[in-house]
Amino acid sequence: MTGFDLGSIGGFDIGRFQKEVMRAMSERGPNMIDPPKVGENVPLRASTTSETVEGKGFDGFLGEAIDTVDSLQKDTQQKVRGMMLGEGVELHDVMIAANKSDMAFSLLLEVRNKLVDAWDKLSRSVM
Repeated sequence: MTGFDLGSIGGFDIGRFQKEVMRAMSERGPNMIDPPKVGENVPLRASTTSETVEGKGFDGFLGEAIDTVDSLQKDTQQKVRGMMLGEGVELHDVMIAANKSDMAFSLLLEVRNKLVDAWDKLSRSVM
């Protein structure tokens, strides 16, 4: 898989791991990933759309995250409803959808908490 032989979790040896990383870096060279060229549009995340960082501000990304969480919650509600009505929805599909929705909501909540914390610190420093 990765080329690193870490052995069992209980017998993890950080020195051996560092040696393996150094060996892999020496084989592949210092620039394992080529940096973007100057002036090149770099997408913020891998997607099928052609949108780049320049085309969307933070409010756009935040709005997209809220829409994604909302759609995941609606999907979970539909699957729960389908399972309860006997429409052929499997329990594992409901659980997967519920976990995806929960993780997305938790991440969005943490982002909100960090924004509120940053705003509080900023407002205290101004006074």
